[in-house]
Amino acid sequence: MVAVVVAEGVNLSLSISLLTFLVLLHLILATSQAPAPPPFSPPFNITHILLDARDFNVAASALQASGVASQFEEFERGVGITLFVPTDLAFASSTNLLRSLPAEKKSLVLKFHALHSYYPLGSLQSIVNPVQPTLATEDTAAGLFTLNITRLSNGSSDVSIATGLVQASITRTVFDQNPLAIFAVSNVLLPKDLFNRTSHTSEAAPPAVQLAGTAPGPGADGRAAVMSVGTGTGQRIDSLFWLLIATGLIYLVHLPCLC
Repeated sequence: MVAVVVAEGVNLSLSISLLTFLVLLHLILATSQAPAPPPFSPPFNITHILLDARDFNVAASALQASGVASQFEEFERGVGITLFVPTDLAFASSTNLLRSLPAEKKSLVLKFHALHSYYPLGSLQSIVNPVQPTLATEDTAAGLFTLNITRLSNGSSDVSIATGLVQASITRTVFDQNPLAIFAVSNVLLPKDLFNRTSHTSEAAPPAVQLAGTAPGPGADGRAAVMSVGTGTGQRIDSLFWLLIATGLIYLVHLPCLC
């Protein structure tokens, strides 16, 4: 009787162990067969995408430091966003110009590289209205900080982006998954509404007026000015001389009568 009880206990333990093993085996198999999660899921981390793509370290650092990257990621929840990102080589030619800007204007330049809508490459190649507002437009006023996006007329599928100061082209697609599209561009997009004000100011300034007593500049114009001043002074001296002579003669003629 005792032997039977012991045998039943052993069988029960073996059954529990076997059941536990089968449950664990099922969990292991289910986990191994589950599809791997995608590398990115909305909202996409734009900074990580740029760093993984390489050649965009400057852009990634600028977006992260300015806080603009998080603003871009917020727009992914709406109609999407399209970014034109200059390569590190493209930034190298504009480093000094951008470094001199205050923080708020640097943010405007970064937002000038973004459209508030998702545009895959095919949509950009066949875009109907070439003048597109940017996120910088939304921060300023309508009609400012716009991009002119056209397809090149050389028969290729290349897309040209013009700012009024700079012309760039899309060199490759970095990331394209709705609601986010990122394209590499050949140049930093400099907005004319920001960088052209200095030239407008200098053009509107009145011409310099040379004050009396200042030396004229070198060259033929300077020599002409000296000659002009010298001639005028000589004429005034000659007139005064002859006036004195005439006055003296009149005095001498009337002198006997006075006597």
